[in-house]
Amino acid sequence: MKIFWILVQYEWRHFKAAKGLVVLTGLVLLVGLYGIYYGTTELNRQRQHLAELPTLAHHNVEELKVKFPKPADAGEIGYYHTTFAVHHPLNWASLSLGQRDVNPSYVKLRLLGLQGQLYAAENVNPTKMLSGNFDLAFVLVYLFPLLIIALCFNLLSSEREQGILPLLLAQPVSAGVVVGAKLTFRLGLVLGLAWLLSAVAMGWARVPLDGRVGLWLALVTLYCLFWFGVALLVTAWQRPSAFNAVALVGVWLLLLVLVPGLLNVYVAAKRPVPQGIELTVKQREEIHGGWDKPKAETMQRFFALYPQWRDTATIRERFVWRWYYAFQHLGDVSVQPLAAAYTTGLRQRHELVEKLNWLSPAVNVQTSLNALAGTDLPTHLAFQQSVVHYHDALRAYYYPFLYNKTPFTHTDYAGEPTHTFTSTSETPTAVQGLWKLLVSTGVVGAVGLLLFRARPVAPR
Repeated sequence: MKIFWILVQYEWRHFKAAKGLVVLTGLVLLVGLYGIYYGTTELNRQRQHLAELPTLAHHNVEELKVKFPKPADAGEIGYYHTTFAVHHPLNWASLSLGQRDVNPSYVKLRLLGLQGQLYAAENVNPTKMLSGNFDLAFVLVYLFPLLIIALCFNLLSSEREQGILPLLLAQPVSAGVVVGAKLTFRLGLVLGLAWLLSAVAMGWARVPLDGRVGLWLALVTLYCLFWFGVALLVTAWQRPSAFNAVALVGVWLLLLVLVPGLLNVYVAAKRPVPQGIELTVKQREEIHGGWDKPKAETMQRFFALYPQWRDTATIRERFVWRWYYAFQHLGDVSVQPLAAAYTTGLRQRHELVEKLNWLSPAVNVQTSLNALAGTDLPTHLAFQQSVVHYHDALRAYYYPFLYNKTPFTHTDYAGEPTHTFTSTSETPTAVQGLWKLLVSTGVVGAVGLLLFRARPVAPR
């Protein structure tokens, strides 16, 4: 054991002397700090924007009070009045932005058809919703494996190539002890850096100190151990340093580029999802067609959905607001199957990714960290569902004014329903990802150890 720790101390001195490794480690630290800064800044920007929305809504109400100083038709109020459905993030979101950088954090709503408003901000293909941004999670998932590769590609090959290995093995020390000491130092260095960045990020974001902290650290630790297991597996083949470096980089490309790319293509083909813009186009076509349809036909279709308003006065005017909002809502109803298929397809796509992410620990960890931070796809879909319920509540509030021909007064603004939605951590998903990662790490580590023992280290 004494020799083991002497070798660890030697590795520390060797690391300090290798200026390239010191610079690389320092660079990863700086990049990690920038990832923390970027994630925190982006989340603060979103929060600041969300904090301004109540003021905008208040200004809109004041403008309407000036525009309509007396009791007015609720249809006109509903047409000009805007409100907001907001999606508040968890503090954890700054560590793993997930989909908060590609999906809107709020939806601007009026009493008009919902679907066109719900997907108006969609500007990305659904296949891109599985990726994240440059945050701490990105640094840990994508860049830390490269650091481990740089530290471990020549665990024993450098001593063999320099002619030091025969002298080292001539001492009362086995090759296993040498490799163990080397891995122990490098593991301590990498995990220390990962834990330091995680602690800085958690402190900066002021996350609550609960079980999620341990779950985050466990995921990060196991992910690093997986890559050390890969390094041990490659080292066990006892090939030259150049071969080891190419092999390890090849594994990195396989698990972080090729497999995720193929997984994306497979999932897109297996679970096709329409663009949200298709909903908007079809809804607009239905709404525009509503102008040309007989009012009686439109209202009969509407009353079939809302029979409580069937006994209201027959529409004889050329234009009346309750007829206008009726065919607006019928436009939403016409695309409900497409909207359901869109939501179901995205959910099924996410579930399929969760089933297959064991093929790439990187995808597994990324989805797990997003779930822990409440920035994954199910959270966004839950927000969209809350927007649907909120729009239903708005219509339910305005319909009595419209169908009972009740004037809308200034005091009625205060009675409007409001909306708020806050992300929640999908802890079961993160725990499931942790178990998958534990299996992957155990398999790679066990195979590496068995191969290392089956192939005795030769001096040359």
